[in-house]
Amino acid sequence: MSESRDHGRIRLEQTISSRMDEAEMLCLKIREVLEPDGLPQLCFRVELLAREILANALNHGNGNDPEKSVVLQLRISRTWIRLRVTDEGPGFAWRNALKKTPGTNETSGRGMRIYVLYAARTQFNRRGNQITIWIDRKSEQGMEIK
Repeated sequence: MSESRDHGRIRLEQTISSRMDEAEMLCLKIREVLEPDGLPQLCFRVELLAREILANALNHGNGNDPEKSVVLQLRISRTWIRLRVTDEGPGFAWRNALKKTPGTNETSGRGMRIYVLYAARTQFNRRGNQITIWIDRKSEQGMEIK
């Protein structure tokens, strides 16, 4: 894990194996990074998004294979928080997932709705095994998925 600060920006990068206990520890580390820097009001949003993204990467991307890893990068600037997660999985058809609305009894498929609610912008790589989200430090609303 690496954490650094330069010119008022915070950077955290960590690679974990596909295990939920490691993802949980990483989410707690994110909280530790955000709280001292006057960002407790954003902790819920960032932590919720990190948990959702990491769970999807571990479960769907890497198939819970502890031999595969997930990389999380967190960048905090004065105006934005950027969270990027990359897994070793084959990716998924995220464009199709955007068109679906999960039913009330479904236990999965809610990630896209969470991203829209809590992130200002969400972007997937072409393959679908990397997601980048931006959280506006001044806004309470999410919106755009590309």
